[in-house]
Amino acid sequence: MAYLTTITGYIGLCIANCVFALLVFVFAVFERRGTLWWPMARMWGKTIYAGAFSTISTQGFEGLKWGQPAILMANHESYLDVPALIASCPIPLRFVARREVFKVPIMGQAMWMTGQISIDRSDREKSIQSLKAAASRIANGCTVIMFPEGTRSADGELREFKKGGFMLAIEAGVPIIPVGLSGTRDVVPRGSSQFHSASVGVCVGPAIETRDLTVEDRDALMERVRAGILVAREEASLLPR
Repeated sequence: MAYLTTITGYIGLCIANCVFALLVFVFAVFERRGTLWWPMARMWGKTIYAGAFSTISTQGFEGLKWGQPAILMANHESYLDVPALIASCPIPLRFVARREVFKVPIMGQAMWMTGQISIDRSDREKSIQSLKAAASRIANGCTVIMFPEGTRSADGELREFKKGGFMLAIEAGVPIIPVGLSGTRDVVPRGSSQFHSASVGVCVGPAIETRDLTVEDRDALMERVRAGILVAREEASLLPR
């Protein structure tokens, strides 16, 4: 069964990346500033999970509003975290990603056209400029998702958080919304190329305000968000499968 799931998982991944990523790009080109591309993006995420014979249960997304300036921060256990979040969320999300990701054929072009946010980490000055530009976009109504760990956890435990996302939230003055993911690591663990059938849970926690916070409040904010993600992840693991 694991062998079959791996085959169908890669078939789903190929279909999602070749078909739905291309459709996202086409819709974005003709639609410009609209959001009709988002249903195509959600189909991209759902197709990947369908190929892996895996299901996604969600909680708390009904509290998100269209055009809501906010930063969602989630734990990061698998490269399938991104499709799980996109498949689950009813409102358009933008991702904050390294500039290099935007060079991936088709997917990269689709990301540019749909307004995903690029961060240039090649040097400190460029990184600061990228964060300031991102803060302006978020304050003007973008809902974005970030992984504060910066990379996937190998053992499922929360790694040390990077500070950039919290400075971005303080700069933009927007709330941080903790999100917990459970089960994505069971589908494709870090370092593995095999797909496994599994049940995934995604839970959105209560918002944490950053209005009027300064850099001196950053570390305390990081601890509050860490606690919120841990609670949301636990709730995600208890969702009905």
